[in-house]
Amino acid sequence: MKAGDLNFSEGLNFDPGTGITTFKDSRLVLMNANSFGMLRQMLIDTMGVDRAKNILLKFGYKNGYSDFIQMKSNYKFDSEMELLASGPVIHTWQGIVHASPTKIQFDRDEGSFYFTGIWKNSYEAEQHLAHNQVSTEPVCWTLMGYASGWCTAFFGSPLVAIEPYCMGAGHHVCEWEIKPPKDWGDEGAPYIEAYKEFWE
Repeated sequence: MKAGDLNFSEGLNFDPGTGITTFKDSRLVLMNANSFGMLRQMLIDTMGVDRAKNILLKFGYKNGYSDFIQMKSNYKFDSEMELLASGPVIHTWQGIVHASPTKIQFDRDEGSFYFTGIWKNSYEAEQHLAHNQVSTEPVCWTLMGYASGWCTAFFGSPLVAIEPYCMGAGHHVCEWEIKPPKDWGDEGAPYIEAYKEFWE
């Protein structure tokens, strides 16, 4: 099976009361954009940006990791590359995030992994801009966490996704880059701190 062959038209259910979307009784998207935006803003208002960021990064990471395990166990893909790409395909189908991988490089023997891609729209960035001014840093925390967890599950060792460009910071698109923690500089520190409990 190729990632593009995935069809979620059967077995997909959405509960508007909770904002939960499931596929064959398994969670795919926990909240719709408005529900997520309200939760995100509440966390920022009550806990501050740094703690809210940490919570949402962890939230996304756990969901990305578990979604990958679910896809790997339920479908047989033609190649590892197709399995890796199935995450962006899921988001594209849902119409929430249109993710386009632009470069993928991995070598299991050498332990290296690099992945870049673009979000053509991001509900996190949209919600941030609706409630706040343009940010001085990336704001798609849950999506960065999701990408980190998804690719960590794929490769079997820690990986960190960071956005060098984000619509919440006034850029045209949200672009992420994923690589091992040791290959990030100081900018990777807050993300590594958020995820390190999952790597121990």
